[in-house]
Amino acid sequence: MRHAAALLALVAALPAAAEPAAWEPETTWAVLVGILEWKDPALAPFPKENRQDRAFEAALKSAGVPAAQIVFLEDAAATLPAIRKALRETAEKAPEGSTLIFYFAGHGLQADGGAVAFANHECDTKRQAETAFAVTDLVRIVDRNFKGSRVLLTADCCYSGGLAKAVTELGKSRAAACLTSATACNVSTGRWTFTESLVALFSADGTLDADADGVVTFREADAHIAARMRFLEGQLTRGVVAGSFDREFRFLAIPPERAAKTVPGPWRIGSWCEVEWKKDWFRAEVLDGREGEWKVRYLGFGAEWDEWVPAKRIRRPTGIAVAAGAAVKVEWKGKWYPAKVMQVEDDFAFVHYDGYGNEWDEWVTAKRLKK
Repeated sequence: MRHAAALLALVAALPAAAEPAAWEPETTWAVLVGILEWKDPALAPFPKENRQDRAFEAALKSAGVPAAQIVFLEDAAATLPAIRKALRETAEKAPEGSTLIFYFAGHGLQADGGAVAFANHECDTKRQAETAFAVTDLVRIVDRNFKGSRVLLTADCCYSGGLAKAVTELGKSRAAACLTSATACNVSTGRWTFTESLVALFSADGTLDADADGVVTFREADAHIAARMRFLEGQLTRGVVAGSFDREFRFLAIPPERAAKTVPGPWRIGSWCEVEWKKDWFRAEVLDGREGEWKVRYLGFGAEWDEWVPAKRIRRPTGIAVAAGAAVKVEWKGKWYPAKVMQVEDDFAFVHYDGYGNEWDEWVTAKRLKK
């Protein structure tokens, strides 16, 4: 008994586990870059209607980030010198203990060897190395000028997963993380799905709170973004953390009026599933639930197709039907190339093209594969 009492006393004397860090909007500084048109005709413009980069700026302000601490560079204003200047000056102003957020929306570029850059307004794709805003440039500026504690890098563009390398470098001396729309080797669609997810995150949308504890963590945000990109865009993405950045980092508390409705059974509102309809399985989103059945919306179909379905017609989504090591053919720009599957994850296969270097490796979905 004396040993047990001594052990209990020792445990009681140990320091309590530290709570995960929480986001502080008032000590956050942000540089946001949204470019939908370029001088180089090789870079196709994007529609400006319903642009969500400005919605992201508004969400940060509504969450409590002071307007004076946000720099937004839009379209023609987002030149290479302007981006570098805004990032350098913002990083210099941010004090110790602060958070720095960087966001880019537009065209992402990948050079030979896999180096990733962002296409500023006057970027010349024929001279990318000298004229584009490289991820290595971002790292250099932040590392030299930011005295704060935490960096969050985000990008909605092709090859945006290249920010993972930036996180690894910046994480050597601070907490660093990234959320992106695609991997470093994959293109991204021209839709705003990823940025809409960021808007939801910084607007305290209760559908991101997977464990319904009233707070959205980095882990939950990452999972929410990954699911939306997987099902809505057919893109693989994953958040990366480095240094002291905890995946349980807490963003915003969810107000009661924004909490997701709790429904009975194994499905949450906003989760993705497969639904049987006339002996075929279709992907869908759960909209509501009641005892023994759930209301779903079929992916790619309008609200007129919404219906309530029983448990026997709903299941977890299945993954891609191919195994690592399989020899396949992969479609690329209308032609089929022999390749080998190196890895499989959910709906995606990571392939290596026969006779090509590793810089051509990429994640593909089933619609680009055949045996």
